[in-house]
Amino acid sequence: MLDLKNATKQDVKMDSREQTVFIFDHNEEQRSTTQKCIEYLWAGRIFTTGDLVRLQGEIVQGTSDDTLVISINSFSDIDMPSWLLGTGFKGRLVLLLAEGDAVPIFLPCQLIAQINKPVKLSDFNQVFSQRAVTEKIIDKEKLETLLARRDSINLDFQPEFRSQNEKLSGFECLVRFQENGIKLSTKEVMDAIEKHQLIHLFSDVFFKRIAEVLPAFSSVRLSINLSLIDLGQYDLYQVMSQYLNIAGINPSKIIFEFPLDAFYSSNSKVIGLLAGLKEQGFGLAIDGDDDVLHKLEKLPLVIDEVKVPVAQLQKLDKEDTDKVAKFYHHNSVDFVFVKIESYQQQKLVQNNFTRSFMQGYYLAPPIPVNQVFEMLKNNCVN
Repeated sequence: MLDLKNATKQDVKMDSREQTVFIFDHNEEQRSTTQKCIEYLWAGRIFTTGDLVRLQGEIVQGTSDDTLVISINSFSDIDMPSWLLGTGFKGRLVLLLAEGDAVPIFLPCQLIAQINKPVKLSDFNQVFSQRAVTEKIIDKEKLETLLARRDSINLDFQPEFRSQNEKLSGFECLVRFQENGIKLSTKEVMDAIEKHQLIHLFSDVFFKRIAEVLPAFSSVRLSINLSLIDLGQYDLYQVMSQYLNIAGINPSKIIFEFPLDAFYSSNSKVIGLLAGLKEQGFGLAIDGDDDVLHKLEKLPLVIDEVKVPVAQLQKLDKEDTDKVAKFYHHNSVDFVFVKIESYQQQKLVQNNFTRSFMQGYYLAPPIPVNQVFEMLKNNCVN
């Protein structure tokens, strides 16, 4: 029997409690999947457990701003409404339903969503209303405030693996914005930053942040996507050099990604930036082109790497696939196949491009820098 009386007597300062999302599910695999989905949308504290006593000890210290995500079928021996009432939980409730589960008629807190198992990322979009929050901060004044706050910008790193042996080879740096714990739409925020001509401000903040974590990547490849918007308004190369020199990084380990049209630009600022990066020993990559596999023979000579959404490869017939494979085997350009979301896509890459790199949620999701240290410690980098 749960000891509600003792659990509620813990000496906790409620005002200092961090807003939390609690996840409770007896099934370890389903609990892990739920956590990964929520981590993509929520930047605040997450407490995950399959132990009801541990959960109780946590939520009695919580606030009305907390969210509780619980699997109904994990309450096989305990009446869930009575348990919630006993804990005094006043936050938001999300119920995870397996086939045949029924939602209780009475619930002592606000039910905001019912999600059928197995869960997927889109199920939680309404719970963590990313778009609604993003829309509130896309005017220029609020964007400037956002960029001035250190806690509003996070860096995540998505692992990349060699297709030949599936060993860890590097990471891609991804920018995440958040407001009061809710992760914002990166694309919409970046579009607004470019629209309001604040890319110079963002670049200064971004490279300051990346310089702080670069020492963690001294032994692996790190790819970074750059915007070439408003280069006439500021010196991106100078901003980069200022912070990267402080970090003391090895240029050969860094790959800068640009859209394909950047390499054909007649803009003197763009040409100077690309030439300067190449001269310093940085790698250059093409990213974001929807039809790059049909343009391989026209690639600029300065290119070191091409990022290809694996869906492009799936659309090719055998003849075109053979042409791409022939180019790949006879040139020094590396291929990184991205957005791999299934076993079939992984095998398509491995069977045709044995010396390439792979990236995607099927292989590994983006992770914060503290988990990068753990991953590097537990994996042989190749």
